[in-house]
Amino acid sequence: MPFVPPYNEPELLLCLSKGDPDAYRALFEQYWDAVYAIALKLCKQPELAKDLAQESFIKIWNHRDKLTGVTHFTPFLFTLTRHLVIDHLRRKVFTVGNEAYLTAYFSDDAGTPQEKAEYKELEHLLNRAVNSLPPQMQQVFRLSRFEGLSHAEIALRMNITRVTSKSYMVRALNGIRQYLSQYSDEQYLLPLLLCLLLG
Repeated sequence: MPFVPPYNEPELLLCLSKGDPDAYRALFEQYWDAVYAIALKLCKQPELAKDLAQESFIKIWNHRDKLTGVTHFTPFLFTLTRHLVIDHLRRKVFTVGNEAYLTAYFSDDAGTPQEKAEYKELEHLLNRAVNSLPPQMQQVFRLSRFEGLSHAEIALRMNITRVTSKSYMVRALNGIRQYLSQYSDEQYLLPLLLCLLLG
């Protein structure tokens, strides 16, 4: 069912662009639930979703002078919110040491058949990304993320130093990120990025 605002949207945006706090309050009250729901669906953490939803509205206020050029505000706001959440999660994904966060992200075993099929597709894409790495980087990544070994254990297994293991992991993550950049317009990129650091 399409989202239909109960007000004259162009007039509201015009008032908001002029700094009208009542217009901003009306827009906030109308869209808060939907924006929060989008953030929560993506990040699965209520407090984080609340922060990111608030950040979306702050962005709207800070750039209110540009709103008169927006012809379809609802998809504009929802896209803005998705991008904010995705940017936040990408930063977390490529910070080594976020296994607990990422494990929590995927802790919900319930899923529709479509979601399970999409996840299987993600696994294949991730494997292709890992396979594109040089052999030693592949091995470090697989030992760390698929077998759960520490850098000390990887160093012993591969007869390298812990520093070398960490270096390979950083380079592996960068290589995978570059490989996946070609899929940046796909909706399923985010969960794939999130699964990169699962231990």
